[in-house]
Amino acid sequence: MSNTFTYVKDSILFSKKTHIYLGQMESSSQTSNIDPVWTIHAHDREITICTGRNGHVVMSAIMEGVNKNLAQFNYQGKVTNGGFDGTKSTWAFVDFDGKRYDWVASMMQNCWKLEDSEGKVVAQYIGMSRDMRVKGTLALQAKVSETLIGLIHLSSKMLKYSETSRR
Repeated sequence: MSNTFTYVKDSILFSKKTHIYLGQMESSSQTSNIDPVWTIHAHDREITICTGRNGHVVMSAIMEGVNKNLAQFNYQGKVTNGGFDGTKSTWAFVDFDGKRYDWVASMMQNCWKLEDSEGKVVAQYIGMSRDMRVKGTLALQAKVSETLIGLIHLSSKMLKYSETSRR
């Protein structure tokens, strides 16, 4: 199984859906005959991740704060939080087992790495592509649970909000 995922918007304009495909894709045309593993739906302050194109909701997040720089994640009746940490200049979240993770920005604006509390890199998000529908790729650097994968995908959607809140 691949440890890389590609984020592809449903359409270039006004799309609230981002499909997540297994593997690294350079263009959206590569996904035409493939079903997504998950789909992220963004509705104002609520973001949900569901299986496939329109399957059941696996996890959700509610963004809070003036700049949408805080989030509350919900999974099977469990709740945890995340948000911009001004002391570290990171976007952090706590998983459902109480472990903290920090999205750390690299020198390049659209590149982020996810570190655990010991500073080990768990995942890397690169939000660049020549194709306007391809929003980025996420590469897992460690073995993680399905629940943590859901948190990683949802929290990666929040990174743009932490960038705007620092400007």
